[in-house]
Amino acid sequence: MADVMDVMDVTVDRGARVDTSEVKHEIVTAIRMLESAGLVDMNGHLSYRIPGTDRVLINSRRASRASLTVDDVVTMDLDGNLVDGEDEPPSEKHIHTSVYRARDDVHSVLHNHPHWQTVLGIAGLDMQPVFSIGSFVEEGTPVYETSSLVNTREIGDELAAVLGRSTVASLRYHGSVVVESEIQALFARAVYVEENAKKQYYASLLGPVTPLRGENLERTRTTNWQPSIARKVWDYYEQKARLDGRLPD
Repeated sequence: MADVMDVMDVTVDRGARVDTSEVKHEIVTAIRMLESAGLVDMNGHLSYRIPGTDRVLINSRRASRASLTVDDVVTMDLDGNLVDGEDEPPSEKHIHTSVYRARDDVHSVLHNHPHWQTVLGIAGLDMQPVFSIGSFVEEGTPVYETSSLVNTREIGDELAAVLGRSTVASLRYHGSVVVESEIQALFARAVYVEENAKKQYYASLLGPVTPLRGENLERTRTTNWQPSIARKVWDYYEQKARLDGRLPD
């Protein structure tokens, strides 16, 4: 019998209603777009915690990220136990559950293996805010030094502690973790933290990198990172993926 959350809205503590079928569709759309953009490959996972509950929706371990469907999204609790679904959660589910237990403000988490962020980590270069829409990147973005799979609660809790109150953490030699309050903003942040890392890498080939700082940085962040821009990023990539045949009807 299907979990009740898969067949009806969930009423959360604040009185709002969450349509879990719509959330699953949004997870599938986000992962397919991330795969199309080269930000997710055979691995990588994106989750959403239903506000006011201990339930988390996440793409399953074995499902292809290129052809993911809503049937491949499973439900787990904050201990990583499977609640509903045909497959098990990813082995690195502890990234998600540990962050959710530590951060009440976070409702969406992505773990992926982005090329340019990983390159900077291998070179020992800290990420810096170097262009307009990537200005949300913190100078001195948290770095987690353990490069193994985050496949235990202990390692997940260590990573969550390193992330702290930040929105991005780098896993040196491994990948990245991005967190947000909702999926569309998470997608936009994942796209542009990677673009920022790419620009930083190329700039470093030409000489010392001069990041955005001070009042200019704060104004750039204010004018370039807001909900309307996150939505614009989502709409652009969604239309692009549809034209490329990467999204199902």
